[in-house]
Amino acid sequence: MNDQEFSDSEVKILLVDDEVNITKSLRRLLMDVDQYDIHIANSGQDALDILADETDVGVIISDQRMPEMTGVEFLKKARGLAPDAVRILLTGYADIEASIAAINDGAVFRYLTKPWEDDSLLRAVAEAARNYLLVSENKRLNAMVLKQKEELEQWNQRLKQRVLDQTAQIREKNVDLATSNAQLKNSFDETIETLTGVLEMRDRRAPGHSRNVAELVTVMAEKLGRPEDEKGLLRSAGLLHDIGKIGMTDALLSKPISELNEKDRQAYENHVIRGQAAIDMIPALRDIGVMIRHHHERYDGLGFPDQLKGDDIPFGARLICAADMFERKLIQFPESDSLVSALKELEGEWGKSLDPKLRIALNRGAKEVYSNLNISVEVLEAKVAPNDLEVGMQLKNDLYTGTGVLLLKKGIIFDELKIKAVQRSFMIDPFDRDIEVLLKQTDLDS
Repeated sequence: MNDQEFSDSEVKILLVDDEVNITKSLRRLLMDVDQYDIHIANSGQDALDILADETDVGVIISDQRMPEMTGVEFLKKARGLAPDAVRILLTGYADIEASIAAINDGAVFRYLTKPWEDDSLLRAVAEAARNYLLVSENKRLNAMVLKQKEELEQWNQRLKQRVLDQTAQIREKNVDLATSNAQLKNSFDETIETLTGVLEMRDRRAPGHSRNVAELVTVMAEKLGRPEDEKGLLRSAGLLHDIGKIGMTDALLSKPISELNEKDRQAYENHVIRGQAAIDMIPALRDIGVMIRHHHERYDGLGFPDQLKGDDIPFGARLICAADMFERKLIQFPESDSLVSALKELEGEWGKSLDPKLRIALNRGAKEVYSNLNISVEVLEAKVAPNDLEVGMQLKNDLYTGTGVLLLKKGIIFDELKIKAVQRSFMIDPFDRDIEVLLKQTDLDS
């Protein structure tokens, strides 16, 4: 099936929201696309009734917060009635449990927030429709091949050539499916980034901490020559390593560890077990869950929760432990000498809390990741509006959206993609127009 045939193929789209205005808005947005056949339901049960009659629904867009049946509950049931339908969850900022349930139970293709950006929503629906058509076409071709195999004994050499031709078509479609799977992985990675943002909104004492740990762990793994697929897992584990803190009370989060009593310390230490449990239902995240559980183990065996020692501690957990400890020491010193001071402060931990085999990788990785802390005297500060950002400018402070989600961490160098992301975010979730950046003196003179 070529692109023209894709564009001519009709796809049934089911819109589910208890707010009539929302479904009307979505319908108006989608009705200009000729290939979409729009169906509307104003409750999860009405939508299930439609799916019972309409067996070929290709895309389902459901709200999360609905009476009687949530969007996740509906999508889980819809998956049984229409397993090939591509599911999109549309809601406001949800809690962590709803997000995980949407990925796991509802098997959502994309997780979008209200209010939506029209272009983004249209692109998501177009990708979902294309994915549905690819799967349907692949099933059709596979069924065709099976039929031809059954007739193989009755056909001559001409039929064999036909089989070869059909096989070539299937290979081509499998390439398309591989591309679609890559897009699904990107969506999965974006969801993890979103969960990290929710976590950082919960613990305001450590803005950007999880993202910093993830970046440092990734660079350390690269210094150690680890394979690409492992680096991807390590980055995700770095992003999610403190996910168990979602369930902590504000009072517990606000206390330094050294001031915790025995009861509070036990509650604090349970966050690693809670973090593993939160994602264990997702098979793709189980290895990450093991790293989360053990990232507070100590090399000398005096850590928690299982008192593992030395190389018995999973490699990824040892990496995260080192990056996490360094990042938390970094904020204890003035920015002008924080990198050197934090590395020096860490020296006494090697062989005790930390695996000494990781020392060189952390030192080199930290100097690479946090090189922006050594700001030259040739650098000047400025405040610019989003539309005035230029390639090469450096962000001075962490940048948050208007509702408090971390958008970019301090020290990044703006390129065209980051500038467009900031401008787009400013339109969706406005923040302070004055963005503090650092400019080299030579840039100003030019």
